[in-house]
Amino acid sequence: MIRSVTPADLPAVVGIAIASGLFASSDDGFLNQMMNDYFAVNLADGHQCVIDVTDQPLGVAYFAPAKATAGTWYLTMIAVIADQQGKGRGATLLRHVEATLRSSGERLLLVETSGLPSFEQTRAFYKKCGYTEEARVRDYFEAGDDMVLFRKAL
Repeated sequence: MIRSVTPADLPAVVGIAIASGLFASSDDGFLNQMMNDYFAVNLADGHQCVIDVTDQPLGVAYFAPAKATAGTWYLTMIAVIADQQGKGRGATLLRHVEATLRSSGERLLLVETSGLPSFEQTRAFYKKCGYTEEARVRDYFEAGDDMVLFRKAL
């Protein structure tokens, strides 16, 4: 079952993000702050965060409207715990996000990811889900780490 996160889900969201391999365990402070900001301010600004709790907390997706646009959104984070990756859970979460936005009349979903070789599987995931590479900004995250922007019309 995919549902909106609640404050009680904060430890699960942080745990999923770390167990996915997307973040290091040392990033727990950043993740806690991100989710505290979500509940304190960003939820009221239209940000959304959903969690997959089909059997146990397995995946999370965070998405937010792009400022100064009409119907453009960013997928800020999508994470599935490592032992559940490759089983369709990420695609299910992503389809849920897309359907949520589509039902509200939103137009575009954008995703920024790394251009490093270690993110090839991530980029392949977005391509498989119907996203196209729209842009590449060289040395965006740091020297030698490009930002790859994917786009999907909703």
